[in-house]
Amino acid sequence: MLWGVGDRATRGPRPSRTAAEVADAALALADAHGLDGLSMRRLAQSLGLGTMSVYTYVQNKDDLVDLVVDRAYAAMYRASHEVPGATWQERLRAVGHENWTLLTEHPWLLDVDLARPVLGPGETRKYDLELGALDGTGLDDVTVDATVTLVVSTAASAARRYREAERLRSDAEQPDDAWWTENEDVLVAIGELSPYERAARVGAAVGEAQAAAWSATTDLEFGIDRVVAGVAAMVDARADVQARASRTS
Repeated sequence: MLWGVGDRATRGPRPSRTAAEVADAALALADAHGLDGLSMRRLAQSLGLGTMSVYTYVQNKDDLVDLVVDRAYAAMYRASHEVPGATWQERLRAVGHENWTLLTEHPWLLDVDLARPVLGPGETRKYDLELGALDGTGLDDVTVDATVTLVVSTAASAARRYREAERLRSDAEQPDDAWWTENEDVLVAIGELSPYERAARVGAAVGEAQAAAWSATTDLEFGIDRVVAGVAAMVDARADVQARASRTS
């Protein structure tokens, strides 16, 4: 179904909706209700179909999850049809920022086990374009793959922290700001009692700089910057080796 080839599901009547319509409806449900709220029954209702009719398009919940994952990926880099940026450094940073945007707009993606990839056209296109961000670096294919994976993982880690911060901030029983205010005296007392001066000093510096105990966006920018710096070091080292080889040949 994802690639538009092969046999469709055989149960139920012939399709009355396009694959794109089904995918868009499923994606809207995932965004509204998360993966737990994504069901064949809800999808059927949103499409104005009987529940059994949905099996014309997807066989089960696992297929439905694959469908929405690939649909979310397919929307990436649509404006330029490539990772934006004039240099590989700009493109690599864009990979991190684009994945951050993807995961904060569709936080349910953080709950999907992608150990076995979907391998649909959306995911494959995303992977291909992100590999292309490092064109011109001269790095080997395995290193390019590892670099892209590291940047995407950095974005995912920051997005998880962001989601947790948003959950605490909107906690109906005790929003995060209220918790810090309520426990301020206790935290001050602990700081005075603690023999760990370094932890107190650094914690205070971080809190003053970020107005919070931690910042997901700071994590994102710091992580991406370190990856870019590491790749630059590899690229420079490779260029040095080539230059020496050229001088001695």
